[in-house]
This record gives sequence, C-alpha cells and structure tokens, in this order.
Amino acid sequence: MINVQNLRDQVLTAAERYDLPLSVRQADILSNHLVLHANRGNASAARLTNAQFTALVGIASGESAKETGRRIGRSEGTIKTHRVALYRALGARSGAHAVTIAIASGLLNASQLKTASGGAR
Repeated sequence: MINVQNLRDQVLTAAERYDLPLSVRQADILSNHLVLHANRGNASAARLTNAQFTALVGIASGESAKETGRRIGRSEGTIKTHRVALYRALGARSGAHAVTIAIASGLLNASQLKTASGGAR
C-alpha cells in the first residue's frame, strides 16, 4: 500500500524542486486522492463510499482516527463515524477484521501493505 505520509513528503519535495506553489494542505489533499485511487483495487468487491475507503486506508496504514482526520481535514469523531459505517458495510468486527476482509475481497493488495514499524511513524 502506498503510504500517505511518504507520498505527501514526495509531493512537497517535487513542488519545491520544480518551484511549484503548493501548500501543505494542497499536498495533503493531492496525496490522499492519489492513495485512494492507487490502493482501491477491485472496488466492485464491496460498495464503499470514498469516506469509508479513506477510513480503511487509514486503518491499514496504522493511523489513529485522529491522525486520519488531521490528514484529510476532518474531525476525529467524523472518522470514527466513517469507520463504523465501514465495519457495517464489510461485516467487520474491528479495524483488523475490516483490513482482512478488504484484502480478501481485493479492495486492498496484501503484498503492498507495510507493517506499522515500516510506516511513516
């Protein structure tokens, strides 16, 4: 899975290198969009909203609800609401169960997932 934090850092580095005016907020939005579409896989396996898929990517990346909210400009409570809806949509009991179901259904590619210790922490 593409790591959002690393992608954002690369976007900001490229913007600086090519003298492109890009704010950190714009880099966050762009990075989130790219990660959502790069990691989406077989979206027909389950019908998730973009908000639910954003929550799934955050869980799979090892982010807390607060970190995911900060990354996309939403509150921690909003992300928790999206997580509950995600669990319901997938029939999952927890975040780990949701990620397992997403991998099994082709929404996420297991070979792309990184462990939390190898992530952006």
